[in-house]
Amino acid sequence: MDAPVRPNAHRLEPSDLTEWGLHAFALGARSTPHGIVALDDNGALLYAARDGATLSELEANGIAPSQSQLKLLQVYDLIEVDDDRVTTAFPVVGPDIFDPLRPRIRQLATDLTHKVSAEVRAIREELRRRGHHGHDYAVVFGHAVDGLLWDRLRATDMVPDTGLSLDRPLWNGAFWAIYPPIPAGAGVNEISGEAGTLVMVWTESTRHALQEVALSETARQLLKDPTAQIEIPVLVPDMSDMLHVHSVTIAETIAETLTTETQAQALFAAIPNASAHERTLIVVHELIWALTQELVSAGYLQPLADEVEVARQNLNEHLLVRIGA
Repeated sequence: MDAPVRPNAHRLEPSDLTEWGLHAFALGARSTPHGIVALDDNGALLYAARDGATLSELEANGIAPSQSQLKLLQVYDLIEVDDDRVTTAFPVVGPDIFDPLRPRIRQLATDLTHKVSAEVRAIREELRRRGHHGHDYAVVFGHAVDGLLWDRLRATDMVPDTGLSLDRPLWNGAFWAIYPPIPAGAGVNEISGEAGTLVMVWTESTRHALQEVALSETARQLLKDPTAQIEIPVLVPDMSDMLHVHSVTIAETIAETLTTETQAQALFAAIPNASAHERTLIVVHELIWALTQELVSAGYLQPLADEVEVARQNLNEHLLVRIGA
């Protein structure tokens, strides 16, 4: 079977997926595929096999995978092997798709900014009332946009199950590669303790510093008794806490837009060679970063500290404690 013709196939893009943006939706994973892609010449192999390639075709491109290499890629569900034909088993979405798609995602983000701005302002005012003047981003992104939104989408089967099983013992969910990578992206890591969960909003310049925070004695004590301190906001995830109430409204507003508006449906349809779950994840990850950037640009959110600022301040503004699991 011939490989599909890619529009703008002449456009330059790295022929090694280690140079692409790699993303996983795999809550609870023991090991995500990122490290496997980085081993040996796996990144080049996975790029060359994105539309399927025989072993001889791979060898013609200077790639001669060993049987153990192929087996490891299969164990991590990164390739499918049919006789001597190898096919990358996750979406590889390049600039031929994203160059025209990103302006459309930014427009949807702009539209959503107007819809959620009142709730974002309300979160900011509630934080000021509690004495927290720099945690807007941590609550809006860490709890509402990159937290509760996924719960809403999961409830309508728009994202995949991530539970581990005998068939998927290492990771479960979805994995994808995009190019160009998302600029200035952020993410959320969580660590649970006796009385709560520490929510950490990271950027590339703060990821390693926050990993150290997660392993610190300070974090352990914080999760043992969150209310014994006043520097980091403590959120109760029920309707008695206004931070949660406004976050729920933000998440529901975004989810409703994604499920009902034709503009969003057209974005999903623009992602080729992907399942419905994968299309949702790829577009929504792009959208939440674009939305957060729009909220910052419009003055509704304070930006997270950049690399220079991190060197001269603590990371408390990246943190939020959620009572319970």
